Amino acid sequence: MKKKHPGEEHQYGIGAVAKLTGLTDHTIRVWERRHSAVVTKRAENGRRIYGPKDVEKLNLLKLLTDRGFSIGQIAGESIDSLRDRTRNMAEVTSQPIPERIATGVLGDFLPLQLKNFSGDITPIEVMVSDNNAQTFSADLDQQDIDVIVLETPILDVSVINKLTQLQQQAKTSGIVIVYGFSRTHDVSVANDAGFVLVRSPVSIDELCEAITRVYKPRISPKKKSTSPEEITYIGPNFSDPAPPRRFTNHQLAKFAQVSSNIDCECPKHLTELVGDLTAFEVYSANCANKDEDDALLHQYLHQTTAQARALIENALERVAQAENLDY
Repeated sequence: MKKKHPGEEHQYGIGAVAKLTGLTDHTIRVWERRHSAVVTKRAENGRRIYGPKDVEKLNLLKLLTDRGFSIGQIAGESIDSLRDRTRNMAEVTSQPIPERIATGVLGDFLPLQLKNFSGDITPIEVMVSDNNAQTFSADLDQQDIDVIVLETPILDVSVINKLTQLQQQAKTSGIVIVYGFSRTHDVSVANDAGFVLVRSPVSIDELCEAITRVYKPRISPKKKSTSPEEITYIGPNFSDPAPPRRFTNHQLAKFAQVSSNIDCECPKHLTELVGDLTAFEVYSANCANKDEDDALLHQYLHQTTAQARALIENALERVAQAENLDY
């Protein structure tokens, strides 16, 4: 360690930093060279020297990476931001693990990725998933969602505004944004709004950690404006929330184009039925209501259509499995 003069802060060599942080010399060099985690000065003899803030940041990075964070995800953050992460992490650690985190996912790839890991992401349960913002918004009204995950290639003001609307609609404080590129200003705006940001590509473990970290228990369940049980009708019980969609628009398009192995067009026709029912489901959810009775009727229409759509989706999945269709 370099001798400290009055009024001068401590300066540390890489060996001393390694002992103080628990990192190896090699790791410190890699984090500095590849990820710009710290920007060190050079002594007269050319050796790296580190200040107290460098040591603190490396300590924070070590703590967070030990808990599963990717160094590439957090290396560029400020010390204040890293401190906030560790405080939030401590709060999450001290809280009991929730039995269920109802999650809505809007994006092109994450919905399918999470579906493939559905048995391994407990307590996270994906209730709504889509790559279409309009259908996602309509489904959001039919579920009690704890956390919304948005996948976007670019994070800008328009994305933040849309997320704020979805947050108010779902009455949730939990927002996770998986993004590719963004301006520093827009990242700051999203952070100030309380959103958790994760750079893509993201692993399932990183995404689940972010969802769990942002989750906050609801004080009371979201109140539905109407109850379909008040309607007299003959048929199944539609009092449960509308079932989430089984297939994305991209998957439905593949079904519509695929050739049947048994020389029939069942996948194509079933896909058309799912598409038509989905369209009416969205329409009924957004239809204008002149009074409370009218709203109750449209609630019934929406849930009835959703149940029918789910039945046809089951049939489509069975046909796809029988004919070994890739989706």
